Amino acid sequence: MEQLKEHYEKLILGLAMLALVYVAYGVVMDDSEEKIEVQVAERNRPDLESKKEMPEMSLAGYQAAFARLENTRPLNLGNPHNLFNPVQWRVTRQGTVLKVERGNEIGAGAIVLSETKPLYLKVEYRGISGSGANLRYRFAITRESAQRKKERLRVTTTVQNVNLKDTRNLFTLLSIEGDRQAPTAFELKLDGDVETITVGQGKPYQRVDGFTASLAYDTPGESKSYVNKRVGDKLFFADDGHNIVAIGQREVVLSTASTSKRTTIRLR
Repeated sequence: MEQLKEHYEKLILGLAMLALVYVAYGVVMDDSEEKIEVQVAERNRPDLESKKEMPEMSLAGYQAAFARLENTRPLNLGNPHNLFNPVQWRVTRQGTVLKVERGNEIGAGAIVLSETKPLYLKVEYRGISGSGANLRYRFAITRESAQRKKERLRVTTTVQNVNLKDTRNLFTLLSIEGDRQAPTAFELKLDGDVETITVGQGKPYQRVDGFTASLAYDTPGESKSYVNKRVGDKLFFADDGHNIVAIGQREVVLSTASTSKRTTIRLR
């Protein structure tokens, strides 16, 4: 025992050397990498490879669904469908009972648009006034779509030079073609417009700036006609007020005062 105690360090060192030798031997003799390479080679053998092609996908079902979606019709919940529009019975002024089944028997839906007429903006060159430094160019302007009646009358105005406004502040003179004493055409920019217009001697400018409408309301117990009505005019029929909010070439839009509902009346 005394000898072991004196030489235990040598014994531990010897055991450590033996363990180191064993590990080194295991590393040198380890063939796991070669085995892995052999396994990989076996798996990648060309004769073992098999190609599986994906079958062509059938889109017939999807295409049929898309075709049905493209041909869908909008859901109509208006008259004569009565799920959300129950049939109404109205008492006329004569005391008779009227069945409102389609919704256009009375009210805004029953009015008829019979005619529309265009309203023009016209600009004409009317010659020269004055001479020398006081030379002025005269123009006649008609604004049939103006809101106030006095503004619809033809008025005469003058302008003295290029880049100046006329005396009524209706347009700006941009350029003059030809001799200043005998011009052939003028380029003008109307107040509120983006584009310019050209007016010449004997060549007035004209465009449609709006429409008037003639309508008729003829139902049991009430018959009314409205001629040459404009945007902003108010109509009264079916015990309710109706405002004209828009007039096109072939249609009129009414807004019912009590419900604010808008109804489009088209030319038949």
